[in-house]
Amino acid sequence: MPRGFHLGQGTVIRFQGADRCRVFNNLCTQDLRKLLDGQALETFVTDVKGRTFGHGVAMSVDGECFLITVPDQGAKLVPHYDRYIIREDAIVTDLSNEFQFWLFEDRAVTAKAFAIEVDATPAKSCVTSTSLGANRIALAHAPWIGPESILALVPTGQGSEVIAERLGSAWSLSDMSQRTDWELARIEAFWPWYGIDMDDRHLPQELDRDASAISFNKGCYLGQETIARLDMLGKVQKKLVKLSIESSLLPAVQATVHADAKEVGTICSVAVNEAEGKYLALAYVKRSHFASGQVLDVNGCKAIVC
Repeated sequence: MPRGFHLGQGTVIRFQGADRCRVFNNLCTQDLRKLLDGQALETFVTDVKGRTFGHGVAMSVDGECFLITVPDQGAKLVPHYDRYIIREDAIVTDLSNEFQFWLFEDRAVTAKAFAIEVDATPAKSCVTSTSLGANRIALAHAPWIGPESILALVPTGQGSEVIAERLGSAWSLSDMSQRTDWELARIEAFWPWYGIDMDDRHLPQELDRDASAISFNKGCYLGQETIARLDMLGKVQKKLVKLSIESSLLPAVQATVHADAKEVGTICSVAVNEAEGKYLALAYVKRSHFASGQVLDVNGCKAIVC
């Protein structure tokens, strides 16, 4: 599999002003009140009901804060933040048109793409900037396809040829719609995709990313009461899980998951694992069946919760 992917345009939301971290924090599950320069943290953006209004990587680099997420979210997220800015010194701007996304599977291939030392690339929960010609490039730890994968924000129309030349055959022209050549890696890494594996009908805890994306110790934020109550009760009725499916045919998205002839879940994303002759999927499964090792059924074929 290629080790670098030119993805095209995603969503880049910039937060500026003295109160940028406070405003960013007020609508997020992660504690961003003191987001330090050089930090990159996974977070959910929530609505007043505590549901997932967005999901991505929050980062602070070169004195500014950003939310990096899937394509076509700017028209939704910028007004969502603007609505709750009263007297704060903050400006929220959609910069999506100004950047192209590159995704690299680890620090070594990132270093090769930008002709820098491996130690100059961001480690876990970090972001940094580097140069590509006359341009400054943000490099952020973003575990979209693995624990060390790194996302680069490259100015539109600048530098992509240089990156491709440096990587040689170890890159792929991809996108963020079909996720060509990296959908299996994304599912293996258990990185849910907003608009496919979740939307504003879901609660953050249903995505099973509490440890990486939710702070239960931060102050008040939009929707916190619902999330805190659910944490206290510990009773999500469904949860996103990874399934290994032994099937000769590709299971369809929205295919139902069964246990003892009863419907217990629905597939959201699926990709073929050719090396193992199986399919890997992300699916919502009911509380009684989402424990690791549970044996379920998809289209009459064995499916195991990973």
